[in-house]
Amino acid sequence: MAVVFVLLVLSADPKPIDLGALSLERARVLDGKAVTVSLLVQKPPYTLLGRTMVGTADRDDGAERGAVLLGRRPDVREGERVTVRGRLRLLRHAPDTVNGAAVPSWWEVRVEESRDR
Repeated sequence: MAVVFVLLVLSADPKPIDLGALSLERARVLDGKAVTVSLLVQKPPYTLLGRTMVGTADRDDGAERGAVLLGRRPDVREGERVTVRGRLRLLRHAPDTVNGAAVPSWWEVRVEESRDR
């Protein structure tokens, strides 16, 4: 009986991490790890190169937070909460110039959805 309980506990999905509330410090610890996150889609989703991009609301730390979903996902809409399983990446983007405007370097917390949804 105890063995069955342990197996059930080990196989259960962990409580999803709230991606919108995830600190950069915690993202550093989780960088490269498989995670399950939940996020409230607060930016218009769009499809690029066969994947759907979704983003959380901006926070005062200047980092972007979002997820890259597999495939075209017209079912995902702004204002909805989605759960994503995948690999968390903490990325530092270099400064650049876009349309003549200087863009400073910035952090991105990204979860790349895996096929084993």
